[in-house]
Amino acid sequence: MILLKNPFKKEKDIHDRVRMSKNGDLCERNGLIQDYKPFIINVVSKETGRFVSDGDSDELSVGLIAFNEAIDRFDIERSKSFLSFAERVIKNRLIDFYRKEKKNFDTIPISYLNEIYEGEDIEERLFVDSSQWEDQDVSEEMEDFIKKLHGFGISIEDLVESSPKHLDSRKNSARIASQIVKDEILMKKIMDSRKIPVAEIERNLHISRKVLHKNKKFILAVCLILLSNNEIIKGYVYNLLKEVD
Repeated sequence: MILLKNPFKKEKDIHDRVRMSKNGDLCERNGLIQDYKPFIINVVSKETGRFVSDGDSDELSVGLIAFNEAIDRFDIERSKSFLSFAERVIKNRLIDFYRKEKKNFDTIPISYLNEIYEGEDIEERLFVDSSQWEDQDVSEEMEDFIKKLHGFGISIEDLVESSPKHLDSRKNSARIASQIVKDEILMKKIMDSRKIPVAEIERNLHISRKVLHKNKKFILAVCLILLSNNEIIKGYVYNLLKEVD
């Protein structure tokens, strides 16, 4: 992540400024927060998946309060970088904010979904190892994907809860989805009816009805991904398909 810095302040001076703020220098504290507001905006924007500007969001208010908290909690003996520590505090407070607000899952950041599923990457739980994508921002693609799911009456929470827990089952479901998208008639029926035509797929593709019923939301989700322009998320599916057979 690129940290935004004030060009008039040297990074090496920040720990002295934090120490002065902790010791009761209110002017220094206010100046420190103001000087590093671009940094706070950057962290909050990355976590929410959208740019937030000064004074226009609850999330930014949370970020400013969290930065102030980080000043009080920072311990140079335990953390060598104040900005790295402040970033963690901001992220944690945003997670607390979303948990408290219980906002709709269609608008919740992916970082929050990762947290409530016990630290497991949401992409990895749905698909496969996501480590190769860790430096790429998938938030826009995930937002588009979530909107497409919503059009079929499926929330991201529903998808995560109903998705195959075992990798082999995910691979098999991805294979089924890849077969379905090759059949234009089947896909037209899916897009028109907004559901999986289980009986027809069972008959045409010789897929077990039990497997289709059990994994239909995941299969539908993979179909939508394969038909989309979301190349990063497609990569997860392609990884699954590479290992099939």
